[in-house]
Formats: sequence, C-alpha cells, structure tokens
Amino acid sequence: MMDLKIEATEKTPKVEYNSGKAELVMEGICIPEQTHDFFKPILNFINSLETTPPKEFILNVNLHFFNTGSARYILEVMKNVRKLKDVGVSVKYKWFYNEEDEDIEEAGRSYSFILNEPFEMIPFKG
Repeated sequence: MMDLKIEATEKTPKVEYNSGKAELVMEGICIPEQTHDFFKPILNFINSLETTPPKEFILNVNLHFFNTGSARYILEVMKNVRKLKDVGVSVKYKWFYNEEDEDIEEAGRSYSFILNEPFEMIPFKG
C-alpha cells in the first residue's frame, strides 16, 4: 500500500497518509490558488484504496482556515472516504478545532450532518 505526502505551503495544508496507521492527516491552512489541482491527487489516492482496501481508515482534519472553494473539495474528500465503507473499510472521522474558533467547529458539525456520519470533534487550546 502506498503512502501519500504533500508538504504544507503558505497556502496549502500538509496532507499525509500513513499506511501503518491507516490515517490520512490534513493539517494547516487551505487556500490554494488552483483548488482542483491541489485536491486531485488526494481524491485519486483515496479512490485507489478501493482496489486494496485497508481494514480501517481514519481521516484527521485539522484545518485552521479554508476558503469556500476548498470547502467543496474537503466535502469531496470526505465523500470519497465514505465510499471506502462500501468495500468493507471501517471509517472514522476526526475533526480538530481551536476551542475559540466557532466557525471551524461549526464547519465540522456541518460536514458530519451533510454526510450523515459521526465525527469525533476534538477541541484544542489555541
């Protein structure tokens, strides 16, 4: 199974998949200039897991800020993760947010509602 690693920049988050932990981490700021180009390899990677699926998959999202264009693609990432359940993968979503950032907290709750999937909401002190 392959790993995925995208280094963080001033406008894009770190994205890293560790096959040993079966965990995809998205962390940082997400305001890419070419949103589709940034998210395409992430979506392709998740889709590729359907051929040799892991037993479980954990999506850890710790985004400090993201723009509207990214919001749509973040949802697409989550939908692709949810599709892994169709091939027998146990899926978990973890949404990290600064306890003082109501917008990011609400975004996580909204994604959970839209997907009809439980999210582990994890506050931290900023």
